[in-house]
Amino acid sequence: MPTPFERVQAILEKKYSLAPETITPESTLESLGLDSLDLIELLFDVEDEFKIRVPQDGGAALKTTTIQDIIDSVQKMLADTAAQAGAEPAA
Repeated sequence: MPTPFERVQAILEKKYSLAPETITPESTLESLGLDSLDLIELLFDVEDEFKIRVPQDGGAALKTTTIQDIIDSVQKMLADTAAQAGAEPAA
């Protein structure tokens, strides 16, 4: 099973035609040539890939300085979603 980094890396490779070796956890969106509109599109793709919901303020709620920041935020959202699912009473 691919790691969260590998999944985000695959999105960036496919959508933005980036070479895999240019995408590292330390890469910034700016260093990859991505702008604020690209960030919004990337967030939609991340939502689809990880089956999560990024808050409406998107990039403001999600620390997006580096690829690792995005991955850390995604992992936190996944953990929060799992915790909420576990806390819900059974019907």
